[in-house]
Amino acid sequence: MLFRPGAQDRLHSIEAQLAAWGEEADRFRAAAIAARRGAPPPDTLLSAAEEVHDGLAALMEDLDRALDGLPAGHAEFSALLGAQGTALALLESVGNSLDVLFDTAPGGRSDAISIARAPAPAAP
Repeated sequence: MLFRPGAQDRLHSIEAQLAAWGEEADRFRAAAIAARRGAPPPDTLLSAAEEVHDGLAALMEDLDRALDGLPAGHAEFSALLGAQGTALALLESVGNSLDVLFDTAPGGRSDAISIARAPAPAAP
């Protein structure tokens, strides 16, 4: 397994990534507003929004783990907590935009498909 530094060790890169995702969230929000007005969102935008949403969800897990592992009074606690708050706000924003984009996409939302199962064999 490759070593991956904890969130507290890569705080600067997390802050840069959050800034980039913030710009993406603005783009998704604008697309959701346009979609409500009748402009269908491109499939590439839906894929990009899903990718950002997944990335933010993974980052939230990393930040939770880092915050749980820090000793009381650690110098980077407040910075990690701030990053967590930003990530949570972006996760909610991108999720809301995704809901609108999926609901207004030409194909609509692709919900889970139920798979038929064969009946269980009778017990002897």
